[in-house]
Amino acid sequence: MEADLQHLAEQVGEVKGRLKAAEEALREQGQDIKAILKTLNQARGGWKTLLLVAGMSGACGALATKVSTIIGALPR
Repeated sequence: MEADLQHLAEQVGEVKGRLKAAEEALREQGQDIKAILKTLNQARGGWKTLLLVAGMSGACGALATKVSTIIGALPR
């Protein structure tokens, strides 16, 4: 009986150790996830700016093409 209690106490100690290790791993993962989210949030603004510049460039190119065809069609 006493041997069984000693065995159970050893198992409880082992489980406590594993639990502490798992908690620490979860804390580290939480910090990693926060760092990833921070990077993604910074990248989002960059993509929006890039798309804005690309859209404006396309609009300017379309306007230049339209103006050049109008100028080419004017009588000389």
